[in-house]
Amino acid sequence: MRSALVLLCAAVLAGCNSQPPEATVLENEAQTAATAATLRGWDRVFGVPSETIGHANQFGFRAPAYAADGPTFLSEGTPITLSQSDADKPNTGTFEAAGTTAQAIERVAFTLRITDPANADTAKQRFTDMIKTFLSQYDLQDDEALGAIASETASDATVAGQPSSIAVAKGDGDTRTITVTFTRPATITPGIQPAQGQADGNRA
Repeated sequence: MRSALVLLCAAVLAGCNSQPPEATVLENEAQTAATAATLRGWDRVFGVPSETIGHANQFGFRAPAYAADGPTFLSEGTPITLSQSDADKPNTGTFEAAGTTAQAIERVAFTLRITDPANADTAKQRFTDMIKTFLSQYDLQDDEALGAIASETASDATVAGQPSSIAVAKGDGDTRTITVTFTRPATITPGIQPAQGQADGNRA
């Protein structure tokens, strides 16, 4: 009788001290999907990092998961060729998403590096079309603002109502970069420098 009582007490104590199981991968994915379902437009671009990076990767950037990179969070894709792949230095495009928390992106940047000036017009058109397609996945569009890419006009404006910038940086000879940056409003991003094109191929 005494042994049975001891075993019963031990079982009760074990039940009191047990912790609830951690959320499974499927539960986390379900929670992310539920959050995404409540967001639209730019809120969704910035608020669901995994989806945003997934949409960008449809163009071949192979950007990794949004993860800690020092004091910030970052996902930076590999360059993709945008014109004349057999040129000595083909024109390329890059993608970057950055922020200060794992839950949200605070800056999305696309950069065109023009290292083959002879095919710059083709690259600029494909770069523009790529950004338009990316935005269309969120039912966003602003053809007029993105027209500045073709003319290589630097500007600080709004694209589909979102604070944005188009920066042009000159390099050696006729090389240059064009960086289109979308910035999440009402955020402070210490340690994250504004994306600026670098004609030498360094990180934007």
